[in-house]
Amino acid sequence: MLSDSINMVEIIIADGIALLVLFICAFSNMVRMKIKSADGLSLLILIIVLSLCCIFEAFVSLVDGGSGIVPQNDFTRAFNLIGNTITFTGNIIMSCCWSIFVIGHLSGYVKKTRIYVLVGIFVAYLIAIIINCFIPYIFSVDSDGIYHREGIGYYINVLLNVVFLIDPIFNYIRIKRSGGLLKFFPIWLFYLPAATGVLFQNLFYGISTIYVGLCLGICGILMASQNDMIFRDKLTSLYNRYYLDRLKERLSRKRKNPSFTVMMLDLNGFKKINDNYGHLTGDEALITTANLLREAVGSYGNIIRYAGDEFVIILNIEEEIKIQEKILHIRETFDAFNEKHLAPYTLSVSIGYSKTNFKDYTIDEIMNDIDKKMYMDKMKQHELHPEWSR
Repeated sequence: MLSDSINMVEIIIADGIALLVLFICAFSNMVRMKIKSADGLSLLILIIVLSLCCIFEAFVSLVDGGSGIVPQNDFTRAFNLIGNTITFTGNIIMSCCWSIFVIGHLSGYVKKTRIYVLVGIFVAYLIAIIINCFIPYIFSVDSDGIYHREGIGYYINVLLNVVFLIDPIFNYIRIKRSGGLLKFFPIWLFYLPAATGVLFQNLFYGISTIYVGLCLGICGILMASQNDMIFRDKLTSLYNRYYLDRLKERLSRKRKNPSFTVMMLDLNGFKKINDNYGHLTGDEALITTANLLREAVGSYGNIIRYAGDEFVIILNIEEEIKIQEKILHIRETFDAFNEKHLAPYTLSVSIGYSKTNFKDYTIDEIMNDIDKKMYMDKMKQHELHPEWSR
């Protein structure tokens, strides 16, 4: 370590600048954030908690006995203890939110089991950090009001936070492998400044770089998300047709052009939903369809709203048995929704697919091929359900 003293002025300046940069970035992107989605909500919570941590860290540095500015008494020592407890708790909340954001942003869907596990870990950590207020083993505030790291307990806490930061990397690799080249997400924009901040603050006691690094990382992700909006459909937040053009352009530059399974799906009886319940309900049906497809497809590909009630799914799988399993899973997901009677209408899709690559065929050629196959499936569906309007 360089020093055991706390430079209060540097900490306040660092946290203040970090908070200002985060506020500017967040405010300029707030309109574009989809807070109803798992990734949007988790990112919003992360930003709020990070802002509070910046504020509390500045205040606890001010009242800490090591600053030599504020006279020490029972109130300042209690504030120091509670303030650090809040920032430690905030760290684990941010780690949980980051994990949900990465998976939600790449997959469009976060399994409830993962959320339950993260909530359980957070509750256990909260109990542990509360116990620390009475039996210090992570950090302590001595009779002079000076904050101290408590050896093994503190480094176990650091290790836990590092594990939480690394977990999304493994999920990112897993999703990238299953989704292949279909996933555009510069995760390094977050990890480079965040890891640098964590490393320096843990190596050199008395400086504040963690929250600065996190703020810069979040700003990088916000800017990347802003660029990502170009490829998003405004109603459903799925990818749009422009994404297909970008994907083809990207894959055409590859020497080895992998093959994908491209599906086209069309909602059955969508005209009837619009006629009977109105276009607002029709929009709701499209949003619900998008959510069901996210749940069914997961990390194995990307979903595109192609036109109206037509959707395209690009899957990173070629084995026929796996394709049929995925089609069955899609139909079962829609059946499960209909059985719950959550809407006055029922949802089902006609599906056509083809195994192809984007280098040897144009987008129009691929779409025309799977459109014909999808239409054949739709004819079969209408024979089974003549009540649907064509």
